[in-house]
Amino acid sequence: MRNEKTETPGILGIDIGGTNFRIGVVYEQGKTANFRKIPVRSVFRTTDPMKDLREYIAEYCQNMDIRTISIGFPAAIDRERKTVLQAPNVAFMEGLPVVQYLTDAFHIPVYIERDVTMAVLYDRRKWSLWDQNMLCGFYFGTGIGNAIVIDGVPLVGRNGTAGELGHIPVDGSTELCGCGNRGCMENLAGGKYLAHLCESVFPDTPIGRLFLEKGEDPLLQQFIDRMAMTVATEVNILDPDCVLIGGGVPSMAGFPKERLVERILVHTRKPFPAQSLRVIFTGDEEDKCVIGAAEYAAMRMKRMN
Repeated sequence: MRNEKTETPGILGIDIGGTNFRIGVVYEQGKTANFRKIPVRSVFRTTDPMKDLREYIAEYCQNMDIRTISIGFPAAIDRERKTVLQAPNVAFMEGLPVVQYLTDAFHIPVYIERDVTMAVLYDRRKWSLWDQNMLCGFYFGTGIGNAIVIDGVPLVGRNGTAGELGHIPVDGSTELCGCGNRGCMENLAGGKYLAHLCESVFPDTPIGRLFLEKGEDPLLQQFIDRMAMTVATEVNILDPDCVLIGGGVPSMAGFPKERLVERILVHTRKPFPAQSLRVIFTGDEEDKCVIGAAEYAAMRMKRMN
């Protein structure tokens, strides 16, 4: 996926996560150059995160011809896609005018979006889903990432927070969520719940072997069913052309993909959309959201022309 030499101006794609910072220059047809994956704290080292980000980008881009910058955040973004609103894993970026600051610093267009949207746009390219009217992406990691793309355009919503599927309420749950509510599905169908099981129920089982060694346990069967209910909820509302499922949880060794699809269909309305539902399990490539960020920037620039 990488091309180290090209003379065509590229798009600088950045994926800022809670743990890692990924960056690369993306060229046509999804090829990247100079891809880096480093600890996020090696970029944000002071009390001024915008200055840290600007200086790192400036150092990285020396002698490069960059036409725009596109950044994905594990966060809620405002409707205008200029400011990070809420980002529990990178709270130091909350409320900052990222787009205005970096535009003033580098004098080129700057775009920001949720990282899960970047993932869907990458998978749209990878799987050649250009003719699909509506895509719904579900990425189960520590939490639940969700993005909806309609005619190639991500659904934003009135406040910019469309697609927060991890925060649908679960009857009977009182677990406090990072969003401030209690009883969110994210606490019961994401990786944080698996970590809880390893600590409280299966202390002798490494989390990476949880499905291999304990996959038939009723608690893990219930976990899969909750994942399925999450997906089916959106499928029943939107009737998408294609469902994309990815993230760290479905990539775990022994994860029962067939059972997940089976349970999704159990909870999906019959005969439609269940009868024609298309489900794709995506990969977890290192530069996925970097390339997806470039896809997003290209889309935004095309819409402005």
